[in-house]
Amino acid sequence: MKKNELFQALNHSRERLLRAIEGLDATHLTQPGAVGIWSVKDVLAHLAMWEAQTVTLLYQVRQGMKPTTLHLKTFDTDQQNAQWYEQAKDRPWEQVWADFQGVRVQTLRRLDAFNEDELSSPTRFPWLGMSLADLVYKWVVQHEEDHAADLETWRQRLEG
Repeated sequence: MKKNELFQALNHSRERLLRAIEGLDATHLTQPGAVGIWSVKDVLAHLAMWEAQTVTLLYQVRQGMKPTTLHLKTFDTDQQNAQWYEQAKDRPWEQVWADFQGVRVQTLRRLDAFNEDELSSPTRFPWLGMSLADLVYKWVVQHEEDHAADLETWRQRLEG
């Protein structure tokens, strides 16, 4: 995947997610049940935490380090998500929203520090098992797209 394609995919997934929640009032944004027991706020906190892991990975790779993030570890996804949910569930909407927006700024800034070959070569960082761009696509873009689809379905039920 080329650098500009990755940036376009990041923008597209974010726009889709924002459209899914556009115009919702504070009650709907914090109401449990949007995705399982999670509210929209919880989904955004979840996405921000996973994207923050990716920002850390990008930082570590840029520093020439083998990443220590969850991307390269064996872990129980449900358990990790439950742990992060417990950590963030009582945070105010404004703080979650600021983190959600802020982590994307960091992602774009970190990605911009890599050249085309560093991002798109599947062998440049062999311990990733894929190109850096593909990793970001999988862990950030696809993840955001999946939850955007969940929120679109929930919103259709809500407006039903």
